[in-house]
Formats: sequence, C-alpha cells, structure tokens
Amino acid sequence: MKFWDTGEEPKKSGFDFERNKKELIENLDNLISMPVQEQTLYKKWVEWNQNLYDSMKLLPILHQQYDKIWEPNNILNKDTTIKEIEELEPFVELVNESDTTKWVYMRKLISSMEFTPNPGRNVKAFVKDKKTNKILGVISLGSDITSLGVRDQYIGWTKEDKFEKGKLNNTTIGTSIIATQPLGYNFLGGKLVAALTTSPIFRKHWKEKYDNTLIAVGTTALYGASSQYNAIPHFKTLGESKGLINIKPDDKYYEPWHQYVKNLDPKWYEKAINATGPKQNVLIRVFKEIGVKPSVYNHGFKRGVYFAQMYENGNEFLCSKITEEQLIMKPKFVEGDDYTIRWWKDKAIKRYTTLYNDGRLKPEKLFYADIIGMTWEKCKEKYLGEVGR
Repeated sequence: MKFWDTGEEPKKSGFDFERNKKELIENLDNLISMPVQEQTLYKKWVEWNQNLYDSMKLLPILHQQYDKIWEPNNILNKDTTIKEIEELEPFVELVNESDTTKWVYMRKLISSMEFTPNPGRNVKAFVKDKKTNKILGVISLGSDITSLGVRDQYIGWTKEDKFEKGKLNNTTIGTSIIATQPLGYNFLGGKLVAALTTSPIFRKHWKEKYDNTLIAVGTTALYGASSQYNAIPHFKTLGESKGLINIKPDDKYYEPWHQYVKNLDPKWYEKAINATGPKQNVLIRVFKEIGVKPSVYNHGFKRGVYFAQMYENGNEFLCSKITEEQLIMKPKFVEGDDYTIRWWKDKAIKRYTTLYNDGRLKPEKLFYADIIGMTWEKCKEKYLGEVGR
C-alpha cells in the first residue's frame, strides 16, 4: 500500500502542479519547524508507517530479530555482569551483498535515525560476540562525502587530489554506526562499534573489493558536537559541519515531484543521479521548478565531524605528497581489534559501575518495531526525549 502513484508520466497522469506544490511546501514547513530530535523521530515513524500494510506483514520476522540482540543475564547483578563484559569477544562480521535483508531490518529496528541506502560504495557488517553470536551493533561504510569543510581543511587536499588523482577513494564515511541496547547506554557500546570501523577486516575488504588502500574513516554525529565519538582514541574531533543540506520531504510528497522532474528532463535526470549527491541534485531541481530557494529548507543541523586517520603520514598521502609504499600505520591500528577491545572493556566496566552505583541503569532493549501502527502523537509521547544514536 503506497501513499502515491508514480505510474505514468506527469502529462499523461494529469499531474496537478499547484496542488502538489502546496502539499510539498506544507510538508517542508512542518519538518523545518521541528527540533532535530523530533524531526529524527518523525522520519523513523514515517519509515515504518508509510507502507503500513507491508510493515505489518513483516512483524513476525522483525520480532525474531529481538532475541538476537545481546544483553547481560541480569544487569542488576554487578559481579556477574562485569564478568560477562570481561568475557565478551566482539568481532566484525561482513555481510554478503546478496543477503543484506537481515542487516537492514536490524539497522531499522535499533536506530532512531531512518535508513536511506547511499549510492556508490557500500560495506555492511554486524558486530557480534563470538561466544553467543548475539548482535552488539551494526556498521555500514560508504563512499566518502565529496565536500566537508572541516575535514578538507584538516587533510589539506585539493579537488585535484580528491577527484583527478582519486584520493577520495582512499577514505570512507561511516553511514551507520549503531550499538544495540542495553549495550550502548550502559556499557558505551557505541564507542566500541565506532572504534571497530577501523578494524583490519574493513581495510582488507576495501583493498580486495575496490583496489584502494583505506587510509581513514570519517563520520558525523547525529546531534551536534556532543556524541559517542568523543574521547575515542581512534578518532579526532574536527569541528562541525555547516548544516547546509536540504531537508528531504516525506516520500508521500517527494515521489510525485521526483517522477515529475525525471520525465520533464530525462537527460538532465540521468546525469543528476549519476553525479555526487543524487538525492540532493533532484531535490534542488524540484525547488527550482516550484520557485523556492533551496537555502530556505536547509535543515541547519550542525553535525560534529570525526576522523580516524590510521596512518602517521596519511594526510600526506591524501595530498599526493608521498606514495603508498611510504605510508606508516599508527601502532594502535597495527594491533587492530585487540587494542580496540582492550581499551573499550576498561571504559565499559567503569561506565557500568558508575551507573550501577548511581541507580541509573537502563536494562531495556531499544527496538522500534512497536511504532508500527502507532499514531505520531503516541510515538512522540513515548520516545521524544529518549531518542539517540
């Protein structure tokens, strides 16, 4: 069951320009009026409810995922819980590209941010415990953003370095870095999952699949500069993004316009979707057609920018000043996952102990299947103020 009909070309289907323009602008005005946490939750609610019939059919399958999430046997028993953390054996399990369905379900169920597959390179993985095979988190790494001010300033590279010399292919961006709950809140699971984006497994896969040496992993925080990425020795905090990305309307209002500009100018559309930022390209064209300045609907949400440079002289390589053979990896990344897990366990136990002593533990699993069929008002009442990445 869809909210829109994208069957025929606008001219044949009687595309109502003014009505669709009015509905699109009303939707955008509503979205831009929301604080970042509310807008994020709203997108999550839409994700599961825009095709409600399909989502309801999935419920039995989705609930099977619930039992795959790791949790301590009794989080209120301090001694046994600390022992369980000490005995955890986190590892990265790459997901076969032909079988990503379970990964996508888990990603949608445990994250407060909607899932939008990115074009270009895409590597998905679970973070699991070897002993129990339970899931600790999910990761996806994708083609890096072409322009990110504070990152570009930190590296010092030029457009020629990035594009003509292809150095942008030597970096990646973490598009999904999410810990399951209760691991995330109570045991700093987000820091573990984030640090594991630098795992040797990803570097090996990047080289084998794309024939590029992976030099660095970047990412942005969902809510400003305060995030799970702070105080991780793998990442350097670079500052904030400018918040100039346009808000994407709900699909109900966006898809008719998507089809309209596609049919209006097929040659332009083909170029637009194969260029950098295809969704933003289409949205900017839609704004042009309805006579609205794109800057009016910039979301304005500044994201903290973080960068894990895995080589002592990685920036010199990205700036084309040295060759690949001259790269020197930082010791922590040479040691790889052993360093990461050892560092994390110490922090996780301290975090848990503090929460235990203060009576602030949160034993619940965060699992968004319950918002299927829920009204937006009830969703806000239950989750607003509790959303987090």
